[in-house]
Amino acid sequence: MRGKIKIRSGAFLSAFCTELAMIIETGIPINDGLLMLIDDEEDEKSRLYLLRLYDEMKDGGSFSEAAEKIGGFPEYALNMFEVGEKTGRLDSVMRSLAAYFDRDIKIKESIKSAVVFPLVLFALLLAVMWILLTRVLPVFEDVFGQLGVSLNTTAGALMKIGYFLENFSVIILIIAVVLIIAVFIIYKAEKLRKAFKRFFSRIMKKSRLMSSLIAARFTASMSMTLKSGMDIDQSLDMAIMFAPNKETSEKINLCKKAVADGKSFNDAVLDTKILSPLYCRMLALSFKTGSTDDIMELIAEKSEEEVGISIETLVGRIEPVMTVIMALLIGLVLLSVMFPLLAVMGA
Repeated sequence: MRGKIKIRSGAFLSAFCTELAMIIETGIPINDGLLMLIDDEEDEKSRLYLLRLYDEMKDGGSFSEAAEKIGGFPEYALNMFEVGEKTGRLDSVMRSLAAYFDRDIKIKESIKSAVVFPLVLFALLLAVMWILLTRVLPVFEDVFGQLGVSLNTTAGALMKIGYFLENFSVIILIIAVVLIIAVFIIYKAEKLRKAFKRFFSRIMKKSRLMSSLIAARFTASMSMTLKSGMDIDQSLDMAIMFAPNKETSEKINLCKKAVADGKSFNDAVLDTKILSPLYCRMLALSFKTGSTDDIMELIAEKSEEEVGISIETLVGRIEPVMTVIMALLIGLVLLSVMFPLLAVMGA
């Protein structure tokens, strides 16, 4: 029995949903459309996925059942496929999912760049300090020793650190390799990656970045489901599956309960603090004009921009701090050898 296929590329899922939406809109049967996509596909893994999907559907099975059987799509997408087929709006569902995947890719890329840049800067700082303490300072110590001058207290302490790094360099290298392997395992293992995300969410729970990220996820999922023909209750059920952490899921559940008790949707969202008061006023206006799905999409775009701004602000704070630390440490090393040198020159 063939196992399920795992697809990590959001770009492929977005492109696939867009292409399938075009096929359905033109009236071409999905099976024939899949054959067209198979002929044009150059990537071997993507081609295998499309072939498996076609094989599952050629005997008359539905698209949602075939997609669930072979895997590849997340659970919320499978639920969306089923709803789209039942309501006859699979093309709208595909368009909405493609837009959601695109937004998700942008947010993930923004977060990745925010994490990678400080790490690279930190690694550069460690490399510079390693060279100064283990290679540069010993040269000055030898020179001063020949001149009969001893290094000052600060330089001596730095030399001890340099000797420690030199003597235990193999152990430090092994620890660094283990840490890199651990990060790689966390990135690849889905359960560990989710656990790390929960840990990160708890740390950043009250930050502007997390608030923007929650708003972006919530509004993107609501926009997608509303545009696919779902009502508010169904959309809230789906939004729980998109929640980035447990706290957000609880807020959405409270929002759903408030709506079921007769409270307006925008008031329920405002009470649970999922969105800011400004966005809630926009939602209230959208219900009066009958453009809730469009307003949700607009809020999703604004929230996505806020995520980018929050990340840029965070990186903008980290970069000068790391630069100042690097300058201070390098300055400390240089000054610790300059003062004895000035003493020699004065003598």
